Amino acid sequence: MIGVIMIDPTGIIVNYHIAYTKEVLVDVPGIKSKREASKLIGKKAVWTDEKGTKYEGYVSGFHGRKGTLKIKFRKPLPSKALARSINIAE
Repeated sequence: MIGVIMIDPTGIIVNYHIAYTKEVLVDVPGIKSKREASKLIGKKAVWTDEKGTKYEGYVSGFHGRKGTLKIKFRKPLPSKALARSINIAE
């Protein structure tokens, strides 16, 4: 399953130029409710950059009522990961 990392200026960008991306919001096409999103809690998420470096995390919960997922990573993602796709294991 593939989702897209959302750009949320109020939640990610702090101090005008520093991005703290250890926890990101992901919008997955096809998931429209809290009930559908809750089935993915605890699943593994992996984002891979152009060099092949893997950033691993897990779905920690949902955000809001429309199925947006919260994903926590061990290491913070680089800022170039924002608005890119991410793989979520089913």
